[in-house]
Amino acid sequence: NLNQLFLKCLVQSVSIYLLSPLFAMEARPCKLSNGTECAPIGFGTAFGAWAGDGWKGFVPEQGWLGITLALKSGYRNFDTSLMYGTHPVLGTLLGQAMAAGQIQRSDVFVTTKVALAPAHSGADSAKSLGLENIGRTVSWSLDIEPFKQAVRVQIEKALDELMMGFVDLLLMHFPGPGGSTDEALNHKMRLAAWDVFEEYYQSGKLRAIGVSNFTKRHLELFLKDVKTKPMVNQLEISPYYTQTECVEYCQQNDILVQAWSPLGSGATGVLTDPLIKSLSEKYKKNVGQVVLRWFYRKGIVPMPKSDNEAEMQGNLDIFDFELTADEVASITGLNKDRSTIPPINTA
Repeated sequence: NLNQLFLKCLVQSVSIYLLSPLFAMEARPCKLSNGTECAPIGFGTAFGAWAGDGWKGFVPEQGWLGITLALKSGYRNFDTSLMYGTHPVLGTLLGQAMAAGQIQRSDVFVTTKVALAPAHSGADSAKSLGLENIGRTVSWSLDIEPFKQAVRVQIEKALDELMMGFVDLLLMHFPGPGGSTDEALNHKMRLAAWDVFEEYYQSGKLRAIGVSNFTKRHLELFLKDVKTKPMVNQLEISPYYTQTECVEYCQQNDILVQAWSPLGSGATGVLTDPLIKSLSEKYKKNVGQVVLRWFYRKGIVPMPKSDNEAEMQGNLDIFDFELTADEVASITGLNKDRSTIPPINTA
């Protein structure tokens, strides 16, 4: 009868909706420990040449096209930094989209980073990344109060450049000067920077606070001495650089893990790995989609970057297939400790 036919059609329609990529992405946002939520896939805005060999440097003007296409493709979770130089680009493009009625501020999750130290005097690898930018780094050799004031200035500068009254997540960009071996000093300065982060968090200008590039050792020391636990640790992670020990420690302590260079930035060879290529063929997905689905299964938020619209859209289209537990473990087992950049070790 008509009632049965209507009920059957309704059930089929709901089933299709529940299984659609859009529903899956909307229904399963990632939740930070303070209840703040973000989309499970973000978009990185570190435009330029900073992975692999050759010239290194950030080129924020590439973001005009990249971020425009990312917004068009449906990205709403954006990762930037005072160092990248993309604050004005991202802020302007988000503002234009808001003015056009395409998005609201509440639709967007913006992460940025401050308190990056200049390259350590002995850290040639750090210098090669162009980390000496005047006004975008802060000296970790300052006395405590001048250092804290410098961090405040950077936070205000970030808000001004983004043209926003608050950011959704602020990260301490690095745990200290690259190459520094003074663990006690670095720990003291991390705590000083965190005091400022907590100050701004309590004021409402930061919806969440976290760290970036912290190892398990950094976190073990840090968690003993802070009042507010970091809600996020953003690390370089890919199937060839899994950082499993640190990831597991973060997840055990309710710290959400984000991943920069999740696809290896074309510098590690991960996208040509035979196992990933075979899974790509099995599921009729491209290799990048297989890797991003692996991140999703592991509860890690990847921040892929691209300037290709088809790639951007493809990177969001990972919710219509599932990797088995054995396949997830096999991809994790590919680890080679292969980073996209030379080591920048900090005690």
